[in-house]
Amino acid sequence: MKHLLQAAIACVVLAATAGCATTRTRMHLDTPQVAGAASTGKVVVIDSVSDKRGFETDPDDPSTPSLKKGSSYALDAQQRTQAIARKRGGFGHAFGDILLQGDQSVNSVTRQLLTEALVSRGYTVVPANRAPADATHINVNIRQFWAWFTPGFWSASIEARINTLLSIDGANGHRQITIKGYGHNAIQVAREANWQLAYHRAFEDYLKQFDDAAVNNDF
Repeated sequence: MKHLLQAAIACVVLAATAGCATTRTRMHLDTPQVAGAASTGKVVVIDSVSDKRGFETDPDDPSTPSLKKGSSYALDAQQRTQAIARKRGGFGHAFGDILLQGDQSVNSVTRQLLTEALVSRGYTVVPANRAPADATHINVNIRQFWAWFTPGFWSASIEARINTLLSIDGANGHRQITIKGYGHNAIQVAREANWQLAYHRAFEDYLKQFDDAAVNNDF
């Protein structure tokens, strides 16, 4: 009985400290800065980055991008492009949400992340109006860009997942490559910095997965 009471108290503490779970939070995400490799002499254009995530209303799976039905936290079309997480209380109930700050969107952050990935492999990324005729062109569909909170008795965790489909057109013809990233952060309190750390780890994993894919796929 004593252990059950202690566990219940721990859950209440997590609920009370879950990053103001009933409010809307806005935060900035920084992508990792990577060292550029020696230039390959190849030029890449990122033509488009499209948010293709599927939002659901109050899903059972917290990793699914979610809308809050009938509340002040319902998302309009613009807010969906900035939504990156749903906050939950200590017992897993969904409450407030987390949106990107300022003019950041999942599209702009993903574009910056992919740019860093390409530069790290020695590619030069330029806008379409500055691209030579032999440039490689990439279109990106964002399938997943979401973080979620999982409560526990003594600790909790924040996880973040990114999943992108790259459609590549260049000297080697048309190809499609899926690049993913995953970040996990064990926490005691769901502070803003802990959400950012989970995303930072997902970004680092994304860069690694891109690097592994690029070994066998010359852009």
